[in-house]
Amino acid sequence: MKLKILLTFLFFSNFSFAYEFMPFDINTRKAIETKYLNQPLIISFWSIDCPYCIEDLKKLGKVLTKNTSVKLITVCVVDGKESAKKAERILSQANLPQHEQYQYAEVDEDKLRYSIDPNWYGELPRTYFYDAKHQITPLSGKISKVFLDKWFKK
Repeated sequence: MKLKILLTFLFFSNFSFAYEFMPFDINTRKAIETKYLNQPLIISFWSIDCPYCIEDLKKLGKVLTKNTSVKLITVCVVDGKESAKKAERILSQANLPQHEQYQYAEVDEDKLRYSIDPNWYGELPRTYFYDAKHQITPLSGKISKVFLDKWFKK
């Protein structure tokens, strides 16, 4: 009986596993690269209103369940409390492994984008694939299965 009550409460409540978004500013990318030096890493920049971004997150969720040595970082490029709530729902539905989640925290988005990558103009999704030697492959747009298969075979 107690279990039924608990399950009913959880079902009808707003209960969810909250994601903790850390602030992403002009120094964050370098800090992440230093923290994960000599480890394969994927940094995914995405938005709550970008269908291709959401598809890519789901693809990454599937492939990372088989490749647990690769670290994942997600960065939601919109800020604000309402955006964070939507981002939480999207991330929970993508079945991603436990990972660090960031959200833009810089007022000047152009300055922030330039600090991330001077060759990036804000198109989404934007994903950076780091091999174990931290050779970086930047990718704008949808991630293809062919690309993922090839990159994970490295």
